[in-house]
Amino acid sequence: MDERKIIACVDRSQYSIAVADCASWVSKQIKAPIEFLHVIDRHLEQAEGEDHSGAIGFGAQENLMNKLVMSDSEKTKVAKSRGRLFLNGLRERAIEDGVAQADSRIRHGTLVDCLLELQDDTRIAIIGRRGETSVASNRDIGRTFEAAVRALNKPVLGVHEQFKIPERFLFAFDGSAVSKRGVETVLQSQLFKGLKGTLLMCGEKSSSGIKLLEEAAQTLTDSGIPTEFNHVQGDVVTQMLKGLEIHQADMLVMGAYTHSPLRKLFLGSKTEDMLRATKVPALLLR
Repeated sequence: MDERKIIACVDRSQYSIAVADCASWVSKQIKAPIEFLHVIDRHLEQAEGEDHSGAIGFGAQENLMNKLVMSDSEKTKVAKSRGRLFLNGLRERAIEDGVAQADSRIRHGTLVDCLLELQDDTRIAIIGRRGETSVASNRDIGRTFEAAVRALNKPVLGVHEQFKIPERFLFAFDGSAVSKRGVETVLQSQLFKGLKGTLLMCGEKSSSGIKLLEEAAQTLTDSGIPTEFNHVQGDVVTQMLKGLEIHQADMLVMGAYTHSPLRKLFLGSKTEDMLRATKVPALLLR
């Protein structure tokens, strides 16, 4: 039995409820436990309004250092206390939603480092596309989400601030070996149970490409996932966004492509263009 967990990464931003609700849906689909992960940054901010500049004597320096250490220690205690209350609320929400098992964990450090440490016990990581820092700085896509996509060798599901249970997914398919493995992942995962799909290929038309596209769609359909397919030409981002609307898809699925225009979409500057323009959950398969 696969005992790996769904790691739901939460902070105190408005995205955390969406992350929790998405994790509950994923848990019930794939029958896996949830672990809510809340990471407290090691570098706590110093108390505002205090001027520690200027020349001071040794005794004063020692007193000041003791004060700062105590101050940071108190901040850590407060952060942990708030974090536990926050996590307990999300855990109770998941249990009430029918999740069989939900636990929580508070860690210190950076989120990406913590995720890498937990990677062997992870089936999928769920992360809000923005967090506390990106909301405060008005960034469209959080640096943490981008860093996690780049660093982890696990599926990463990015959610917007409101989550709706998906009914149809749009899969970006390019016929590559990685793309085919992505189709195999969809076939083997219970996550897609009850969903309908569309495979979308962007680029120059070719008989071989169309054949691969049709075969992949038929394979999914024969396995109980009704799947359409379409081939379009033009800019990848533009066509993917059109595809989401035309096919009424409420989840985007893509592979970690290494040598195709889709690599630029997820690992280049077009990442933000795509995720900024759509509010549906985006699943990056490995």
